[in-house]
Amino acid sequence: MATTSADRIAIVNAQIVTVDKTATVIDNGTIVVKHDGSIGKIGAGRIDHDATEVVDAGGAIVMPGLINAHTHLGMTLFRGLGDDMSLEAFLARLMPAEIRVLDYDAVHSGTELAALESLLGGITTSLDMYYMPDAALKVAESSRMRLQTGTTFLESDGPEPMKWPDRLAWVSKWLEQPRDNMGSTGWVAPHSTYLLGEDHLRVIAELAARYEARVHVHAAETVGEMKLVADRHGGRTPIQVLRDTGLLGRAVLAHGVHLTDDDIKLIADASASVVHCPASNFKLASGIARLIDLQEAGVNIALGTDGPASGNDIDLWIAIRLAGYMQKTMAANPEVLPARDLVRMATINGAKALQLDHVIGSLEVGKRADLIMLDPDSPSLTPNFDPHTTIATSVTRADVVNVMIDGEFVVRDRECLTIDKQQVVRKVAALGKRVLASVDGD
Repeated sequence: MATTSADRIAIVNAQIVTVDKTATVIDNGTIVVKHDGSIGKIGAGRIDHDATEVVDAGGAIVMPGLINAHTHLGMTLFRGLGDDMSLEAFLARLMPAEIRVLDYDAVHSGTELAALESLLGGITTSLDMYYMPDAALKVAESSRMRLQTGTTFLESDGPEPMKWPDRLAWVSKWLEQPRDNMGSTGWVAPHSTYLLGEDHLRVIAELAARYEARVHVHAAETVGEMKLVADRHGGRTPIQVLRDTGLLGRAVLAHGVHLTDDDIKLIADASASVVHCPASNFKLASGIARLIDLQEAGVNIALGTDGPASGNDIDLWIAIRLAGYMQKTMAANPEVLPARDLVRMATINGAKALQLDHVIGSLEVGKRADLIMLDPDSPSLTPNFDPHTTIATSVTRADVVNVMIDGEFVVRDRECLTIDKQQVVRKVAALGKRVLASVDGD
């Protein structure tokens, strides 16, 4: 029997961190979620509604779901495989193992484990770059986590061996598919300017333009990369190569650690976004991104975890904290990158990078109800004088109690409702033995 009410769930007694344009915080607030998964009403105190379910937040912080703007979800299979080494040494160990182990089922299992970890930690949307993206989309469908992804380009075969013309045909078919209302498949993912030649990059740019696809690419991550790119591309930086090949204007740039002043201007002029991945950058000793300079130039900065093989976990709360602490230290100024900016980087700025800021990233009437409810009784969140500061400096994954995507709870009382935890953990543990055997055979 069809319901006659417009409202489905009312969340009451919440401290709502909206992340709207004025950083509005609503104490003792109410959010009314409609049956279509959108936010119907939001405001202070009691709001009239006809919801069939009322959830008392108990005064807890309720905020937008986190957006992981750069990750490699399927890399959970290789977590801890290449620690205490440079990016170049890490890739030299990782890539052969990927070729030996990865197939559709392996990517599906690794991505499902990553989705479980993400949802339990309050990440509701991810921009993924990995092989066999159709496997990741299948996980997104069953887990309800929002996933943006595309086809990965390497000059070598990698785990998806096919000749370049065959790859282009496959990518064209991928991009010709009808897209959902979030544009989830509207991406191409050239790995980098050091693993692709200029001719290949130009072809990818033509594909992106033809199908109105976005570009997800690694850029300026390490000193070693800068030298490789300069040697391969006539002394240019990765950003200059992306500009010259027509890719920069559609790009989400992962890392952006080693940027010149000219690079920053090019990025700003192209309205490209930079995704800062501090945990991975610091662990690999890649360097410290120039976030303050990027911010002053008007560049949109989002946050990412990078892959769980290099960053080891999929935890944006750590990324928020590391990003703020390191920039304050580098600037010798505790006032730079205040808490409100850090919260925006993990939410609405990520949505903007994905061109979804009209749909998600903040809690406002008409947007999708993607939200997190934190623990009102958490010792580490008490007292809570300023929720933005609490979020930026105190929250951990253990404080995430409930997670909602599109108006449906996917995590309730710290239990994921859409993924069988025991089953996926067993699968990936078994695959871990295959990974180890593939490395030991070197």
